[in-house]
Amino acid sequence: MVKWSRVLITTVFGLVFGIICLFAVRYTVGIAFWPLGVSYLVHHIVLGFAIGVSAWKMHWAAHGTIWGALFGIFTAIAAVGTTNNPFGNFVFTVIWGFLIETIATKGFKQAQ
Repeated sequence: MVKWSRVLITTVFGLVFGIICLFAVRYTVGIAFWPLGVSYLVHHIVLGFAIGVSAWKMHWAAHGTIWGALFGIFTAIAAVGTTNNPFGNFVFTVIWGFLIETIATKGFKQAQ
């Protein structure tokens, strides 16, 4: 059974971290907002949504980290051939997945 309050919280924090990434790639690496910056934004919103609706039963820290790694593969692939670092994209997406899960589970007490 899906807890919609949890889905809302994880999706909103996916949006927050997506906005951070959108501005980070724009003002540190110099990548334009459109299309790559906006793709990071949408990507992180979907990451938050996926974490919220996931039915995987595992420890909360592993749950966020694994989802971050799964989604991080795609940001790393998207960064190949750009001025952005593919390894950095992967690592930061794993961190965002972990933070989204941490905030939802520990901060807002929304269990899986």
